[in-house]
Amino acid sequence: IRLEELHQSSGATTWSVPLEDFARAVWAGVSAAAALDSGSISSLLKKIRIEELALALACAQGNERAWEAFSFGYRNAVYDAARALASDLTLARELTDSLTAELYGLDEHEGSRRSKLSYYHGRSSLKTWLRAVVYQKFVDEYRDMMRYEPLPEEVPAPPDGRAVSDQDEQKYATLLGEAVSVNLRELPAGEKLILNYYYIQQLTLKQIGRITGEHEATISRHLDALRKKLRKKIEDYLRKIK
Repeated sequence: IRLEELHQSSGATTWSVPLEDFARAVWAGVSAAAALDSGSISSLLKKIRIEELALALACAQGNERAWEAFSFGYRNAVYDAARALASDLTLARELTDSLTAELYGLDEHEGSRRSKLSYYHGRSSLKTWLRAVVYQKFVDEYRDMMRYEPLPEEVPAPPDGRAVSDQDEQKYATLLGEAVSVNLRELPAGEKLILNYYYIQQLTLKQIGRITGEHEATISRHLDALRKKLRKKIEDYLRKIK
C-alpha cells in the first residue's frame, strides 16, 4: 500500500492535510499497533482508520470545515459519553464544553496549537477513542476536585447527636444564595451575558457563537474559565463570613 494512495483515499487532501503530516500520524499508529500485533506492515496499515485520522489531523491543524464536520458527526458522542459518567445534565454539559475546547486546540504553546486530536492515530474508531478521552477527563477533574476538597476519614456526628436541623439547612442555603448573588453582580456585563445565554436561555455554544461572533470552542473556553473563577470567588466569600 502506498502512502500517497492512502493520503488521497482518506480525504486528507480535501482537508488540506499535508502528505508528510499524514504519513507521520499513520506510522505512529502502525508503530503502536506493531507492539501489540505481529502482523505485517501491510496488514497493520489496513487496520488504520484513515478517514477519521485525516479528519482528526485537519481539526488539530485548525481547519474550520473539518471542525464543522467533526462537530456534526462526533460532538453528540462526546456528550453521550459525558452523560454516562456525570451525575447530572449540567455537569455533563460542562465536561463536554471543557473537552471541546481542548479538542479544538485553543491552548497554544510556543506559538503552535495544542489539540488533543493530535494524539489520535486511527488504531480504533474515533468515537471509541473519544469515549476514552472523556473518561480520562472526568477522572482528572474528579482528582483535582478531591485534591482541593478532600473528604475527612470520618464524618463527625453533630455535638448533640442529632441531624442538621431544617433551620441550619435554611441558613446554609441562604448564605450560599447570597454568595452566588454577590459574585454574579460583580461580574463584567459580557460574562453575565454569556451565563444568561447558556444557563437561563439554554442556548447551545454554536447559537451563542452566532450572537457574539466567536467560535463555539472559544465560548466553551470562556465558560470553563468563568465557572472556575466563580467557584473560587464563592468559596472565598463563604470563608470570610463564617
